[in-house]
Order: sequence, then C-alpha cells, then structure tokens
Amino acid sequence: FHWAFSGASATIVSGSIAERCRLEAYFLFTIFMTSFIYPVVAHWVWSEEGWLSPLRDEPYLKENGFIDFAGASVVHTVGGV
Repeated sequence: FHWAFSGASATIVSGSIAERCRLEAYFLFTIFMTSFIYPVVAHWVWSEEGWLSPLRDEPYLKENGFIDFAGASVVHTVGGV
C-alpha cells in the first residue's frame, strides 16, 4: 500500500528532472526519497502520533488536524517539494 504511494511520488519527480540528470543520480535520489523522505512525511500525517494527524489528543491545526483524502496531498507534496 505505502510502496505504491511512495513509487507514485517518485514518478512525479521523474517527470520534472527528465533528461536533466544522469540515470544513476535519479536512482540514488529515488532510493533516498522512498526510504527516508516519504516515510517521515507519511508518519506526520497518517500516524496517530504524527504532529499533523487529526487523531492526536491535541491536533496541530486547531481541532481538525490535517485531513488527507485518499493520500493525494502526501504523495503530491513529497513529489513536488
């Protein structure tokens, strides 16, 4: 489940750097992004202990927290930023 979302965020990056870097550099960046960056951001939003999660006792964004419908915000934020 999360590997599919992580792979989708990597394909967003591939469209923006196509023919601008070497293939080896893209592979290294993809490994780094899917192993370290994506899991951290996904934990922030989807885990009960994440600081953006609406399931916390005291959500960060007032009473609502960060509500992500179908995972689109996390995937596109990680891929775009």
